[in-house]
Amino acid sequence: DIDDSKNPYKIDAWNWSVTPGEVQSMVDKVSAVRESVGPNIDIAVDMHGRYDTSSAIRVAKAMEPFNLMWLEEPVPPENVDAMREVKRSTSTPICAGENLFLRYGFRELIEKQAVDVIMPDIPKCCGLSEGRKIANMAEIYYIAMAPHNVCGPLGTIASCHVCASIPNFLVLEWHWLGRKHWDELVITEKPIIENGYITLSDKPGLGVEINPEGVKKYLKPGTKFFD
Repeated sequence: DIDDSKNPYKIDAWNWSVTPGEVQSMVDKVSAVRESVGPNIDIAVDMHGRYDTSSAIRVAKAMEPFNLMWLEEPVPPENVDAMREVKRSTSTPICAGENLFLRYGFRELIEKQAVDVIMPDIPKCCGLSEGRKIANMAEIYYIAMAPHNVCGPLGTIASCHVCASIPNFLVLEWHWLGRKHWDELVITEKPIIENGYITLSDKPGLGVEINPEGVKKYLKPGTKFFD
């Protein structure tokens, strides 16, 4: 779904190979989104690490006319040299990092300048303090940080606290558009997200509290809540 905000959009457009027909299919999908949102809205495309180096370069070059915000994980994240080769072969910005852990896992990616944007998943791969250390490492090399985020409200707010405390924050991913129960999971004074933005609370901790009744309402059958 496309809402009426001015926020960037991230989409999946990958296939399992790069035959001419499949590359054209990817191009058609991204072209349709670009036509829908216009020239002034950023678009990011996730490749989920599906390609080898030469295939990833073909895809990245095919995406160049659309002026992407980034192409995400065009190759598997463990091969930093391959990622760097893709980055150096295209004008399309390259992003990676959701499957790396701790600042030691990001060190080579950052020092070899293999990406334009790093994307640590704060709750999964590092935590708040470590997330700030990763951001500071990247900032030395003029690399922006856009945390990966498929969390509920607690993980999202935790990521936001990191984003608010670093100099190279770009954007925070959010994938819950259309899931109206999201705000029922926590107790807040107002909706967490308003007009595409999150205003952090100055209350202790994360600034929000779990709503036990809201969580129990949406529990998967047969599971328990902190029992």
